Amino acid sequence: MGLPLTQRIKYGVGRYLPFLKIGPPKPERKAVMTLRPCQNSAITWEKQGDGSVLLHVPINQNTGRLGAVMRKLLRPPKERRVELDEVGGFVWELCNGQHTIEMIVQKTAKQFKMNRREAEVSVTMFLQMLHERNFIGFYKLVRRGGTPAAKDESMAEKPETELTKNTSEGR
Repeated sequence: MGLPLTQRIKYGVGRYLPFLKIGPPKPERKAVMTLRPCQNSAITWEKQGDGSVLLHVPINQNTGRLGAVMRKLLRPPKERRVELDEVGGFVWELCNGQHTIEMIVQKTAKQFKMNRREAEVSVTMFLQMLHERNFIGFYKLVRRGGTPAAKDESMAEKPETELTKNTSEGR
């Protein structure tokens, strides 16, 4: 999903000269709702008794020579812990690559008795925050020929499907 060189240059210029008000194209809502969030494999998690989820996020230790000396002196933690509430834990469990954002919104609205708009706003904002922190990535299900798979198909039903990573343009 790469952009042509002329558009990349145009958006690059717009990024550093904001008064030109040139930005990358906004993705369509329908296309975004068909993406499948998938958890970062480096993150381990455990479900607590009250429905909350505790994430164990490893901290990058590759900081060069000075960083190695400082790590020996200060002994920082090797991971940080992030606790998600009941709703966040529910959404986190559904981020396994098999559910689209649309499905997650519907299940969250049903589980927590929210209206659809309320659930969509909270779930999309939460997924955006997880993506910015590299806790999840988004994938789009496509057939091997390159055509998008139907909305209702799951990965188990169609062996000829594969996941392709959705790259984010404009970053």
